[in-house]
Amino acid sequence: MKPLPIIALALALVMAGPLPADDRQPTADVNSLASLLELVIDADTNSARDCLVRMAERIRTGGVEPATIAALKERLTGTLGKIVADRKHPLWRDTVLLAALWKDPAAVKEVVSLARQASAPDGDRQLAIATLVSAKDPAATDAAAEILARRDNSARPLQLGAINALSRSEDPAVAQAVLANYAQLSADAQAAGIELLTQRAAWAQPLVKAIAAEQVPKSALNINQVRKLISLGDRDVSQAVAKLWGTVREGRDPQREALVRQMRLLLASRRGDSKQGVAVFAKLCGQCHKIHGQGQEVGPDITVNGRASYEQLLSNVFDPSLVIGEAYQARTVRTVDGRVLTGLLAEDSQERVVLKVQGGKLESVARDDVQAMKVSELSLMPEGIEKQLSPQEIADLFAFITLDKHPDDPAARPIAGTPPASK
Repeated sequence: MKPLPIIALALALVMAGPLPADDRQPTADVNSLASLLELVIDADTNSARDCLVRMAERIRTGGVEPATIAALKERLTGTLGKIVADRKHPLWRDTVLLAALWKDPAAVKEVVSLARQASAPDGDRQLAIATLVSAKDPAATDAAAEILARRDNSARPLQLGAINALSRSEDPAVAQAVLANYAQLSADAQAAGIELLTQRAAWAQPLVKAIAAEQVPKSALNINQVRKLISLGDRDVSQAVAKLWGTVREGRDPQREALVRQMRLLLASRRGDSKQGVAVFAKLCGQCHKIHGQGQEVGPDITVNGRASYEQLLSNVFDPSLVIGEAYQARTVRTVDGRVLTGLLAEDSQERVVLKVQGGKLESVARDDVQAMKVSELSLMPEGIEKQLSPQEIADLFAFITLDKHPDDPAARPIAGTPPASK
């Protein structure tokens, strides 16, 4: 059969938009959708793969109602079941990842195997874990724990991916999987792990116990993450926060202006190393900011924003909530199943809310799953980074971020108003 690009395009557009809801008999629409998919599978492998991927992504991110998923399963089991049983089929991988989402036993078995297959590409294993999470299969946590327990450096990107894949899980065992391996993880994976464990009370409880036992440093959490722990509404977690951090201010700290003056004096008295500052930026700031192409673009790319002068940079770093651009006002979303997310609003539609959270990850929540959403008075960039860095690290960081170009560039010069380096 010849390729049918127009039908493939039409199906792709359907997949990109909202799938039928379950409140008005979705079966008729699902039948049409399934018929189109079957036609494209027979006609155009590449288009079919794109459609299978889009459909799976919509289901994984909560964009499809349960009744619609059930109808898709009933309608497509025969067609897709043949592909699941044929590992040589060019659409096998994408088909098992879709069919596992509606808990097809054969597909789930294959996806569990893929998640644990050491020779599989990292992206496939991460996607397999995310698929098992969506299917509420406990094998997702087991597979992620195996990856996090690896000690070879080559596993580091996959470990970060495994943590990100667990974000929709409700399994209490997730906390143990992360905390048992926390000390050996890369800085990026540690930051992602903390962000993950502050999203649910069941994970936050062992997290604060680990901090109290000094197995995880208090400084691993920024003040916004500490506030998020309180917003979980769990009595034990809130009591632990009070013991560990004391009273947590909800508004901007009025003493920040005095701290800016203090930091100005510190930086005037200590020479920083701009190349060492690259590593400091990656460890702390790069989770939310880009500079010279490095880092994650959650907040502004500070290559071109927030560094018009040295004084502006001082204020933005040490008093971040003094001025917050409208596009960078943080939102906190509570879901109906008790998850709490904080990030910048990337999408707010009738179908879903999408937040860009620390680390650059997009978290999508179906509109019906949003219990509450509020705008924070505080910047997503937390106050108190001076408590997370040593004085020398602060000096190194500023030696780096006060340059108009990367320090490896011979043409790099200090931004306006930067005082001469101290000797």
